[in-house]
Parts: sequence; structure tokens; C-alpha cells
Amino acid sequence: MTYLININFIQNLNWLISTVLMIGLVGVIFWQKQAILSIFDIFNVLSEGKEWASQLKTPEDVLEYIITHPNDVSLVARDTGNSEQEIFYNADTPRPLASTIKVLVLAEYARQVENGILLPEELINLDDIELYYLPRTDGDAHPSAITEFRQKQYINSHNQVELRHIPRAMIKHSDNAATDYLILRLGRKNLENLVSGLSLKNQDVPAPIIGQILTWSNHTFTDTPTERLNKYLASQSTYIEEVYRWTEVWHHSEEFRDKQIKHITSQQWLKLKEQQAMAQALNGKGTASAYAQIMERVYRGLLISPGADKIMRQYLEWAMELSSNQQELDTFGAKNGSLASILTEAWYLKPARTTNTRVAALFVENIPAGAWFSLVQTYTHQAFLYRLLTDENFFNIVREKLLELAMDKTDITDRLL
Repeated sequence: MTYLININFIQNLNWLISTVLMIGLVGVIFWQKQAILSIFDIFNVLSEGKEWASQLKTPEDVLEYIITHPNDVSLVARDTGNSEQEIFYNADTPRPLASTIKVLVLAEYARQVENGILLPEELINLDDIELYYLPRTDGDAHPSAITEFRQKQYINSHNQVELRHIPRAMIKHSDNAATDYLILRLGRKNLENLVSGLSLKNQDVPAPIIGQILTWSNHTFTDTPTERLNKYLASQSTYIEEVYRWTEVWHHSEEFRDKQIKHITSQQWLKLKEQQAMAQALNGKGTASAYAQIMERVYRGLLISPGADKIMRQYLEWAMELSSNQQELDTFGAKNGSLASILTEAWYLKPARTTNTRVAALFVENIPAGAWFSLVQTYTHQAFLYRLLTDENFFNIVREKLLELAMDKTDITDRLL
């Protein structure tokens, strides 16, 4: 199977570290102080969980990680046609979603297209999307999407693309700029109505990513990250208002944008531990139970409408363009997410020569940096999920282990009470 995540920052980090070590120390320390401090910061943070960095090589290793971190993982996996083939572990615990929340943005786009509010053929100037791109914050997802647009000749001589291609950038490449363009184009109230209309508990509404980043750190702030975090935690609604306010500032002020791009390479930018704290506390949340249900309803044509859900599937199933997946699977729709210390996956999948579709959601938070770095390099958590949905014996092993784990947690709680 070809896995989904494409994080160029991770792929280039080993090269960057090797290069820094070879450069003359005196000149680099004087002229590239911030780069050196960033490297030391990375080394320091990656030492956390280093014992797992060398262990997370197989699906069995991921299962062992779940067992040893029982409060940080939610997993739902089930065969939609067999009620005995089900796993529900911490299924209703809200956790940070990272980019998996973009499924809801796609749902509202599909609804508006189905209802004739948006026309997929509408020409959009790429500058209107580029406006929301903040370099060094997306693992080169946006440049990768633009490269694909050029290769497939989606961009016309006026630097325009059809609206239909923008959700592809959001889902396949996880392009944050494309996502923010869509969020603002679709409308905040419409997204709120969509989420409330799905009748799913404990699900946050997608909010502009550029605004979230700017609430975490921007060049105008004089307080500390800890002070900001405490303020935001006092009121979720106030925090979301701040997200939209800073999104507007970014949109309307070229001077602000220029200063912020410089700020992100300065000593005032957040350290990795600070980024982890912000992402963990403030990123939009949802439950594994709800996202497994969303993916099943999309597959069955029961989320928005058969027509809208068909539009969603066209984007979620981009990985079926790969020949290896075509040989092994009848269908495969997915959206993953990754932030510092957070990994999320929501899938539906039907192996070839089987009767039923399987759905799964795996949400992991508080991942030690060394373990997180290993997983985003190797995609072992995706190998775990794929094995879980295609290997009945492995499914049964995981189910039994997690049942034992859930019983142990219940027993401990009862003793404490």
C-alpha cells in the first residue's frame, strides 16, 4: 500500500541537521544564531520518547504503544456489515483533529455545489489562495499542490484554476491555504450549521488555520505564550473570535503579512514545546466515534445527500489513483492529520474480493516528540490501521488487547472511587 502523508519538512530534516554539523561553528553561530538555536531546540525535544523512536517499526509496535499510553489514544474500527467485528476504545473522548477536520470543510463545499450555490467551473485566481499561505508552517503542502496544478495543466494563462481543484489541494496535499480560502468562501455560519445539523456530539467547527497560527504567535504580541494560552483556555468562543479577527488582519494588511513572515524565522517564534502546547489545547477537536460515523455515512451516501456525498468521495478517494491500491482495494477514502505531538486518521476501505466496507478512526495525542518524529517518517500508524482493516486475525488480536485494557482502566477507576 502507498501511504498518505507527505511532510517535506520531515524528509528534509536529516539533511538539514547533517549540513549544520558540517558548517564552521564560528561563522554559523554569529550569522545563523536562530538556525542553530532551532536545531538545538529540535534535538532537545526529539530526545523525549527516544526509546520509542527505534521501536515503532511494525503494526504490532503501534499496538504496544497504544497499550502503554492508554489515555492518549482513541480507536474505532468496524466492519459495516458485521456487528461482531467492532472496536470502540476511548471512542467518545474529544481529541485534537489536526487536518482530519478538513473533512467537514469538504462536506460543506459538496453541499453548496449540490445545491447550486457554488459552481465547480468558476475560475479562481491563484493569488486569492496564495494570500493565505504562510511559509514554513505546512510542510510545503501548498507548493506541492501548486506543482500538481501546473503538471496537470489546471492553471490557465491568467493564473486561474477552476474551483473544483481547490478541495483536491485541501484533501490530497492538506494545503492550509486552500483550506482557508474555502472556509472563508463557504461562510462561518454555514459551517456551524453543517456541524450542528450532523447531530454528532463534541465536534468542533473548522476555523481558519492562518488565524489559529497567528493567535499562537505573531509579531505584535508582548505577552508570553503561557499567558496567551491561559487566556484562550478561559473561553473557547473568545478564542475563535480571535482566530477570525487575526485572519481579517492578515487578509487586509500587506505590511502585517510581511512582518509576520519575518517573525516566523526570528527568535520570538514559538519553540517546539510551545507549539505542542498550543496545538494540544487549542486545535479543533472531535471524537473517533463521530469521524468513523462520518466516513461511513459518506460512503453510504447518508451524510449530506447522495449527490453531495458522491462529490466528497471523488476527493477522499484520491489514493485510488495509485496502481498498488487499485490491485488491493475496491475503494479507499481517507483524511489524515498531523500536528506536533498529534496524529489522526479517518478511513473507509473495502478490500478487493470482500463483501463489506470497513471504517476506522485513529486519534493519538500527547505523543512524545521522538515517537512522533518516527511515525511521520515511517507511517507505521497507517500500516497499523491498514492491517487492522484487512487482516481479520490482527483485528481480533487488537480487539482482545483493547478489551483487556479497557477492563483494567475500569477496575482502577472503581478502586479509586
